[in-house]
Amino acid sequence: MSYIERDITPILKSVPESKASVLLGVRQAGKSTLCRHLIEGRKAAIYSGDEPRDVKILSAVESKAELEKIIGSNEIVFIDEAQRIPSIDLLIKRLVDLKTKCKVIVTGSSSLELAGGVFESAAGRTDTTYLAPFSIQELVNHYSLPKVMQDLPDRLVYGNLPFVLDEPMRAQKNLMEYFNSVVFKDIFSLSDVRRPQQLIDLVRIIARNIGSVVSYDSLSRDTGLSKTAVINYLTLLEECFIIKILPSYAKNLENELKKSKKIYFCDVGLRNAAIRDFSPFLSRTPEEQGVLLENFFIIERMKKIYLSDQYAEQYFWRTKNKEEVDFVEFENSKPKAFEVKLSKSNVRAPASFSRAYPEMEFHTVNKDNILEYLVDGASANGTEPA
Repeated sequence: MSYIERDITPILKSVPESKASVLLGVRQAGKSTLCRHLIEGRKAAIYSGDEPRDVKILSAVESKAELEKIIGSNEIVFIDEAQRIPSIDLLIKRLVDLKTKCKVIVTGSSSLELAGGVFESAAGRTDTTYLAPFSIQELVNHYSLPKVMQDLPDRLVYGNLPFVLDEPMRAQKNLMEYFNSVVFKDIFSLSDVRRPQQLIDLVRIIARNIGSVVSYDSLSRDTGLSKTAVINYLTLLEECFIIKILPSYAKNLENELKKSKKIYFCDVGLRNAAIRDFSPFLSRTPEEQGVLLENFFIIERMKKIYLSDQYAEQYFWRTKNKEEVDFVEFENSKPKAFEVKLSKSNVRAPASFSRAYPEMEFHTVNKDNILEYLVDGASANGTEPA
């Protein structure tokens, strides 16, 4: 597979030398590939938290002379998988405070707080960017809109991780190896997970209930974990970019759910690996197709907003009477609501929702028009803009 340009590249290039670039994202989302593409042709010192020798070198740095030796005559110091390096925040602070012309680039597959303590030492000295698996927009830019539309059923089964696109014939095997050996690596090594199998069980329960309202109490009963452990594990999973927790929106109605949550996977391929089901999208039940489409749309919509360098608050909406809207989005105070249906179009918003939020734009998303809401310039029939 040829290199696919990432939409956050201009953001990374714009970070001044007075700050370290911190690039976070789930393992194998393409962080290392992107950074190596950025430093190609430039003199760089490259370290990895997955290499014991590099961890030993970076952990032993004490004097200013040792810091200067690391920088040397390099234009860039690149530290990959930095969450595995003790006191990485202090190291970043010290490198930046040397005020050289050497650029510091750091990647992590979990929030760096997991590396041991609050990420305070480097405060004000970092610029943090998140890299997700490929967005639909990035794939359209690289291939074409018709090609991506044609491949949408595969994306809904295998997801958008780079290794899936790189070896499509081995997608199932590689996703299972990724789920079993890679994706939880940082959680198990950097945090106090006392019951790894129950964490995996929790992930599988979530995977079978995407799109459903969940409670910590029910997850506790289903897994045998305490409610506190469930909350802690979900936090870890979100900090490692495996899941996204969507809160409920409540403002105007007494019967709105106010503390409920939905949980989605940051990549549907990982979700399908969790339940060991890679059956073709069109062979699945309509209900299963619908929840996959919902998970895919919500995560891709989040990517789109993030990559547009905009800020948006995002929720779902539901009442105690089970009236529901899948996704509510406030981008620059512009409210939009989306209901995801497999095939239906022009679904009306629940009457109570329309009365309570008359200013809210309401959209019906289905498998035929989904790219219209995810790709710049896409029309509902999946054709290129004129």
